[in-house]
Amino acid sequence: MSYKTKSTIRKIIYIILFAVMIFAFIYLGNKYINDDKDKVKLINDYYENIKSDKYEVINGAKFISLIKEGNSVVFVGSKTSYWSKEYIKQLDKVVNSLDIKIYYYDLNNDKAQKNSNYYDIKDLLKGSLTTTDGSNSNLLAPSLYIFDNGEVKYYNTDTVAMRNTETIETYWTQAQQTKFEIEVTNAINKYYLNN
Repeated sequence: MSYKTKSTIRKIIYIILFAVMIFAFIYLGNKYINDDKDKVKLINDYYENIKSDKYEVINGAKFISLIKEGNSVVFVGSKTSYWSKEYIKQLDKVVNSLDIKIYYYDLNNDKAQKNSNYYDIKDLLKGSLTTTDGSNSNLLAPSLYIFDNGEVKYYNTDTVAMRNTETIETYWTQAQQTKFEIEVTNAINKYYLNN
């Protein structure tokens, strides 16, 4: 075979391989996009002990829109946080007694990626975040927010930065559970249900 023939065959093979790679990229990209669209996250995907339909799992973009407009209650949690697991157990009592639906935002994905949603949410919640040792305000879990047309009406971040000496068992005493239920029930009635 001549050099020119080999060169032509090589170019044809490269073009075919390039076309196959593009096809595979498009096919796999669409497959994963469709898989994400079809999979609706439920609260028990994050917290096995919560089997309620009173929670709607949202992403960062939806959280931003809820902050900016309308009236909503949003629980910010982290499925890897023991404090979030206990907090939602206590919150679930209030949610069921008031028969309301609230939104759940798991901050792990946006915070780990440090994407624009995370920074936009932090900016919108300025003044309602937890200040850590470095004087930075951070969005931490577990937190509960009530919004009304772009304004934070109520927030509870009591257990986001617990001392290392505090445990879930020593914090969530019966008295603390009762205090939490009363406080959150009153806040939801006042700022969300307008009672």
